Amino acid sequence: MCRTRIVLPLILLLLISCKAEHAAMPVATDAASPSTDARASVSTQPPAEPAPQPRMIVRNATLSVIVRDAADALRRITAVVETNGGYVADARQWKEREQVRASAVLRVPSTYLTPTLTAIRGFAVRVESESITAQDVSQEFVDLGAQLRNLQAAEVELRELLKTARQKSGKAADVIEIYNEVARVRGEIERIQGRMQHLSQQTAYSTITLECIPDALAAPVVEPGWQPMVTVKTASRALVNAMKSLVDVLIWVGLYLLPIALLFALFALAVRFIWLRVRYHSRPWRAD
Repeated sequence: MCRTRIVLPLILLLLISCKAEHAAMPVATDAASPSTDARASVSTQPPAEPAPQPRMIVRNATLSVIVRDAADALRRITAVVETNGGYVADARQWKEREQVRASAVLRVPSTYLTPTLTAIRGFAVRVESESITAQDVSQEFVDLGAQLRNLQAAEVELRELLKTARQKSGKAADVIEIYNEVARVRGEIERIQGRMQHLSQQTAYSTITLECIPDALAAPVVEPGWQPMVTVKTASRALVNAMKSLVDVLIWVGLYLLPIALLFALFALAVRFIWLRVRYHSRPWRAD
């Protein structure tokens, strides 16, 4: 009886544990099946395509406008360009036919090219000519990037080879040859980096070549700042200077040129007198 009391609880415990394991097995299978499906779905998805490279466009504009006041228009256009984050690369003003003309080379961010051109047209009486050019340099930039990466990898290998040659070989000729190759590769890297930087700057900023032509109808009848008395004084000063120059010439003639001319005249008369005397005495028919 004692053995039965001991065995029965053990059998019940074994049965309970088996049922628990049997009940837990489907749960584990059900929990694992979603992960398997997820792995299957992930493995069947196509690989993600690389993000498209943004286009690199170099945009430039050339504009010739008719304005009432070229200096004032250029000043207002410069303010608009600086407000839009640009700057004036070159500016020039000069006077032509009593009117001021102006020209400038403006650099503005590419995103502000259209608003800046609109503002310039607003300051003009009319637009004489306008042209916009666009150049796609995306492919060139990508090719330069690939060349740069290859050259940088080659530079790393060459530097390792140079280090090995210095430590093991020790031959000056080998070291110099590898060093020259490293210098050549470094020069190509810097050239490509400079070109890529130039392309980046050209695409980031657009160039506007501007010419401001004054309107002929806006030309004043009388030039501002005209002072008749200044003209009178200038003419009087010119007359006095002319008279002074004339008096100076007369003094030079009377005191310098006239005595020299008299000396030459006396010398010429003496030569002529002597020549006439000699000719007279040399005549054969001369009566004694």
